[in-house]
Amino acid sequence: MHKETEIIEEASQVAAGMSRRSFLGLGALGAAGLAALGLAGCAPQSKDDAPAADAGDAPAADQLPPADAEESCDVVVVGLGTSGLVAASAAAKEGAKVIGLDRSASMGATNASMVSGVWAIESTPELAEPNYLTVKDMFDFIWTGTHYQTNAPLLRNVLPASGKGIDLMIEGGVPFMFAFQGADENTLMLNRGGHIYATAGAERAEALQGMLDKFGVDSRWDAEVTSLLVEDGKVVGVRYQDGSKAIDVKAANTIVATGGFIQNEDMLREYYSGAVMYSTGNQYNDGAGIKLAQSAGAQMGKNFSTSINESGACNMKSSARFVSLEDCNATPVFSLPLFGGLMVNKRGSRFMDEGTMAKHTMYCGEPLLREGVYYMVIDDGLIQELSTTPIMDFISEDAFGNMAPGVQMGFEGKTLTALPDMVQQGIDEGWIWKADTAEALAEAVGMENLVDTLATYNGYCAAGVDDEMFKEAQFLRAVDTGALYVVELNIAAWVTLGGIKTDGFCRAVDAEANPIPGLLVAGVDGDFWAVPYFEGGSAQGFCVGSGYLAGITAAQA
Repeated sequence: MHKETEIIEEASQVAAGMSRRSFLGLGALGAAGLAALGLAGCAPQSKDDAPAADAGDAPAADQLPPADAEESCDVVVVGLGTSGLVAASAAAKEGAKVIGLDRSASMGATNASMVSGVWAIESTPELAEPNYLTVKDMFDFIWTGTHYQTNAPLLRNVLPASGKGIDLMIEGGVPFMFAFQGADENTLMLNRGGHIYATAGAERAEALQGMLDKFGVDSRWDAEVTSLLVEDGKVVGVRYQDGSKAIDVKAANTIVATGGFIQNEDMLREYYSGAVMYSTGNQYNDGAGIKLAQSAGAQMGKNFSTSINESGACNMKSSARFVSLEDCNATPVFSLPLFGGLMVNKRGSRFMDEGTMAKHTMYCGEPLLREGVYYMVIDDGLIQELSTTPIMDFISEDAFGNMAPGVQMGFEGKTLTALPDMVQQGIDEGWIWKADTAEALAEAVGMENLVDTLATYNGYCAAGVDDEMFKEAQFLRAVDTGALYVVELNIAAWVTLGGIKTDGFCRAVDAEANPIPGLLVAGVDGDFWAVPYFEGGSAQGFCVGSGYLAGITAAQA
């Protein structure tokens, strides 16, 4: 492993006339590129030197039916969400001819136009602050905090790349606000690395498309990539559909960045032990890119986590289905998990400290994934209180601080006046049950342990001490006033985290950890995350960082 000083010395030697090939073996990031990023990883092999991978199930390029047209470029990017657009722009700025392909109709349909912010470090605006986070600060925070589960070489390279990616976006015309201004060492990590998008929706989509245009990326929409082109174990481009036409794009390097697989129930059940999550995001986040990479011999990683929806839950039987991000009172039942009340599994047993959900909602995906479906147990007293008292009286300071600004706005100044009607609507739709006694409620919903759970839990509330899950006393509220209810909830999540294994430079690797020539992965298609999801905004941070790293690697190969 090179040290920072060695990287600088290498850059000096290159500047003095030594070629990258003679000094580093033609690394995909040459010494100058490494020095620019401040990367500590060893330079990767060239695509010429790397061993050829088995091509998995992908047919060789000459085994496909003839294409209707063929063209070529240096880098082709599959998927133009956050990671893809940064990858494409970074490669194009390096001088590569780049074609970007996406199944969506426009940038406005991608998740990049919807998310709230990026947790990144050492961007130019952040470096201007006296207490900015360093690469070492962030590396230690993630590496030790996740108990060493992440890909350390990749983490070391992605962190400085995240700041470079932010700088690239700003240069491309994407406006940001900065949560780290005025921060010090006591400020939440979420804020110390916080780069918040200053626009949303159509306005942001226009800026993101403008970024691609500015850097000269040939972006093509309604373009579905159906195959990777593989020759002698190397990925040499893609085939995509343009209406009824099949077009081959030959490229030295292909970057897959299609946004994970949260819309693919079969893949969710396979990689999350049977659990299913639901998201309002891009319908094309269906694992297609991951399957393309697998077809070329790429290996799946082992770390799968998720960032759950910190604004509430969802239910697929409900006519509303998903929580409203604009106004929590539009879907008040889905905010119930945020208040620390009694939660049970399908047998009527508690399965976690519900106060943790109330305080650190978006990091609590793992216990929910173990259950798949979960239930709130409430009473008339809570419904009455929530429907007449401002909701901010019930949301903990920790929970609110971990919410994105746009999510916070959906709660501020609101009272859940619609809750009684929405509860009745859930009863009518068959996902809320009501009864006058615990015994009748348990029979109605089919929970064999609910009666005992309620009696024990109410005893803890009376004593002010939770001897089972050790929940803080502030969240111990008895469920015993008026009618009783069980509310069925599904897991609302932003994205899947986990995918194709890579080396430290976003190059996909096979089962023997050999890089697959010509194939890189960025964003949530990659195995970049540890379990559990560790910090707000880090999904976007890794998307920006891995996109920038993949783009630079591909362009300099």
